Amino acid sequence: MKGYFGSMVAILATTMNAATAEDLFLPDAGLDAELSGFSVVPEVLTATRLKQPRSEVPGSMTVITAENIDQWGVRTLPELFRFVPGMFVKHGDQDSIAYHASNPNLMRRMQVLIDGRSVYRAGIASVVWEDIPVALEDIQRIEVFRGPNASSYGANAFMAVINIVTFHPADTLGTRAFARSGHQGVRDYEVSHSAELGEWFYRATVSRKHDDGFDGNERLGQSTVQPGDNLHDGSRDSFISLNATTQFSDQSRLLVEAAYKDGKQRLRQNFGEDETAPVDENQSGFVMGQWQYDFSATHTTQLRAYWQKEKRLTEFRKCAPAVVLSPLLRQLYLEDPYWANVIGRFDLPEDLFVPIATGTANPEDVETRLEEELNRNYDISQSDLDQVQAIFAEAGFDVDNLSSITCGNYDLDFDEQRIDVEFQDTVQWNDVLRTVAGVNFRRDQATSETYFNGTVSNDLMRVFANAEIRPLDRLIFNLGGMYEDEDKNSAVFSPRVAANFLLAPQHSLRLVYSTAVRSPDLLEQEPDYSLQITELTENYLGLSEGSLYASQTGAYGDLDHERITSWELGYYGRIPAQSLEMDIKVYRDHLYQLISAPINLFTPDVNSDTEMNLSGVDWQFTWSPVREHSFWYSGAYVDADVRLGDVSLLSAREVENLYRVETRLSSEFSHNLSWSFAYNNWRLTQSYFWHRSYDSGKKDGLNPYRRYEVHLQKDWKFTSFELQTSAFLHHLIDDEPIAYNTNRIEDEYLGYLQVGVKF
Repeated sequence: MKGYFGSMVAILATTMNAATAEDLFLPDAGLDAELSGFSVVPEVLTATRLKQPRSEVPGSMTVITAENIDQWGVRTLPELFRFVPGMFVKHGDQDSIAYHASNPNLMRRMQVLIDGRSVYRAGIASVVWEDIPVALEDIQRIEVFRGPNASSYGANAFMAVINIVTFHPADTLGTRAFARSGHQGVRDYEVSHSAELGEWFYRATVSRKHDDGFDGNERLGQSTVQPGDNLHDGSRDSFISLNATTQFSDQSRLLVEAAYKDGKQRLRQNFGEDETAPVDENQSGFVMGQWQYDFSATHTTQLRAYWQKEKRLTEFRKCAPAVVLSPLLRQLYLEDPYWANVIGRFDLPEDLFVPIATGTANPEDVETRLEEELNRNYDISQSDLDQVQAIFAEAGFDVDNLSSITCGNYDLDFDEQRIDVEFQDTVQWNDVLRTVAGVNFRRDQATSETYFNGTVSNDLMRVFANAEIRPLDRLIFNLGGMYEDEDKNSAVFSPRVAANFLLAPQHSLRLVYSTAVRSPDLLEQEPDYSLQITELTENYLGLSEGSLYASQTGAYGDLDHERITSWELGYYGRIPAQSLEMDIKVYRDHLYQLISAPINLFTPDVNSDTEMNLSGVDWQFTWSPVREHSFWYSGAYVDADVRLGDVSLLSAREVENLYRVETRLSSEFSHNLSWSFAYNNWRLTQSYFWHRSYDSGKKDGLNPYRRYEVHLQKDWKFTSFELQTSAFLHHLIDDEPIAYNTNRIEDEYLGYLQVGVKF
């Protein structure tokens, strides 16, 4: 670690020495500088809700431009974030992204905004990337704030904020269409049209994406169930979106956005007798309006409101031992879930069946035998044995009855909607002080017979303020905070204090202290989670329908907010003469009260007591030595120390899994390098990714993941239209997955071709 910090300091010193006095003391471009061009300091909005030059931002930022998206040739949003230092992406049934470290199963510790609208789900905390109805070609830029930012965006802006900004329709006038086809069943289509209609500019986009997901790896012994797709994790997604804007006057503007999305996600399932692989059917949509009024050049107010809705339904047909439907076993689970799981999972040692069935077993002997066999602590009473004896009697004391297989149908349903209204006021008071302040009201409502046995809701009220104070020309303080009060969780206040010292207008050192929280979601706070099985086949219980014995009915109690305290020391610099931009961050984060255990039917206890200390370095460099060439290099070193809370009720295997889950998607070292070369109407982009994962399971502790990608583009310009062609190829160098063994592709080389037209 010490050596790595030393290397970063050496890089910083070399870079500063390379800058001439003229480079370092260029005049400030001001707060109205454009985002494009290298002769001015680029500006961002995400950090504090104030437009700020990159050198004055109180934190680490990565900006992905439309040009980057085009040259990298990626198909999906999550793939873009592989280029962000310290971010790691998992593909599978549901894509997820972690910054530095986080549970890979649900992306619940980052806030994601699309033109200011949050797509973070409050019912089951997560971001479902497949449900975001935005075309990559409609994105102007993506601003990634790498660090806690609850002072600007509230709870759940826990470790990072991703802000996706789409083009103004006036900037995309005309029509475009493309088709893409390639390996793994890739078949994508998109049509977009932008035009002026009276006082309005509008853009309408229709998109459809199709792929077969991972195909497994036969070298690991995974047999093919279906030709070309043995993991049943493909997806079919379609959406239509509308973006329209008008300017009532020089002072007043209105933006309206709406979209509808329909999709099907095939879910992996162990195929067996009378089982069918499930398909997650989902529909979602939103309507948003944003009005902005400029009182003057120094005073702007904004009102934003949106409504969004999501509906998901997954139908299963599952086969299991009939005993899991026993009402007596269900009652036992409510009283002692760990003991009930021994019976429901058939973990009971064979030599205990007869003593329990005949009533001759001793509780202490059974407890000792279970702890030896299952490596978990139990507290067995005579009542526990009597209840299991009754379960055995219900089956006629016949093991064959208990283990006999019955099949039935069940649904996982989820319907969530949100209403959000926010008012924001921005004022430039004088040359020393700028502020942004506002209030926000949000109502989240979730309906599910499976997860909530009905409808639950949560009302949230927020008040926020951020101030930029410039007491000296070269010293800037950023102070901010947000107070949040909601129904389901306690009120919280999240502050941030930062100081930026300008070595020059385009070179600065920053010191940042911030805190943030993640609010437990509705399922974590108010679960009423159970499975109702219908159309059962013959079983010894004589049931045509019944309930799975395991359930969750508010057993988690009051979980605390997840919390993070973060310190950051960073440097940002630009050298226009060499077209070089860099950002280096040294950090230490303390995360505590983390909820690491999975929220499912077979997790009897979920606590907010995991701690994690993260420290390390992020770096990012962009360089364009000549017009034809550009380089992007980013990377990270992450040192993660996970400390579990109370694990007295867990087995050794469960403790190991819980310890690994927070770092399963992380890499100790990661490097991402991209080079792009443009000549006339040709462009060639090559990218290389190298990660060394924590979750290796190997004796040497190494789990390298290396991937090479190449994207070749050629544009053909005609009198009335432009033809665009491209080819993309990826080469998976190592036979290693990211996060899970099923995240594998058999073929080392995959690619696709794309043809498009613009009018």
